[in-house]
Amino acid sequence: MPKIKVCAVQFNVMPEFTGNLGRVDGFFREANKRNCDIICFPELFLTGPLDKSRFSDKIPDISKKHFSRLSREYGIFSVMGSIISRIGGFLYNTSYLFDDNGDILGNYCKNHLVQKSEARHFKPGNSVPVFRTRIGNIGIQICRDLLYPEITRKMMLKEADIVFCPSYWCSKSSSYSRIYNTKYFKNKVPDEVTALASARAIESEVAFVYVNAAGKSDKGVLLGKTQIALPFYGTTDIIKNNNEGVLVKEINLSMVNDARKVYKIEKDIKNYYRK
Repeated sequence: MPKIKVCAVQFNVMPEFTGNLGRVDGFFREANKRNCDIICFPELFLTGPLDKSRFSDKIPDISKKHFSRLSREYGIFSVMGSIISRIGGFLYNTSYLFDDNGDILGNYCKNHLVQKSEARHFKPGNSVPVFRTRIGNIGIQICRDLLYPEITRKMMLKEADIVFCPSYWCSKSSSYSRIYNTKYFKNKVPDEVTALASARAIESEVAFVYVNAAGKSDKGVLLGKTQIALPFYGTTDIIKNNNEGVLVKEINLSMVNDARKVYKIEKDIKNYYRK
């Protein structure tokens, strides 16, 4: 199996779409300079959280064209974080995967929406694709999906090698439960993301790349903590703060094969997750 060099962008989401989109170019240049094979951005990194009243079909159209051009120009695969897209007449929180020719290989629609906010405006996805590419079999999930091990397990059963998880996870947010904000994390920064990313990598025998947004938003304070977790080890590399930055790592995907041989999890779970 190949080695894959990943660039995970912990992006500081600003209020203005055009400004955010213009800043993407610099991160592609940085990934190219460091000989990366694939670059990934956070969830909703170009707009921040939206509702139906603020959605425009122009935003996903412009964004996809921009990513297609940059992926082709720099010869790099890219995970376009996520963006709200209209598909079949419904609005979904959607991540797109581009190859190094700028072609869209497919998309993933967030399965598990935040009930207090986005579930009021958008439709949840109901499929878990894995995209077979020359740099490995790639799965994508989005933010809250991290709480559900079934998502990554389904990707494992479809022979995913590496899973990207664009996220907009906050340490505090008006869309989170009061119990979460005031009882458990009033004076403490949450760290369940690290536990979950590590667990997903180990229990599903995949390389797991968690890519979160940075800074503050009108909804709250972003957690940051972009990180990479591997089979056997869990989280090995992390941006410990919530400042903008990049995490670059070369991953030897032969570790995934070794984990399959050692743990044999996919052979032992019978038909629990097969659909």
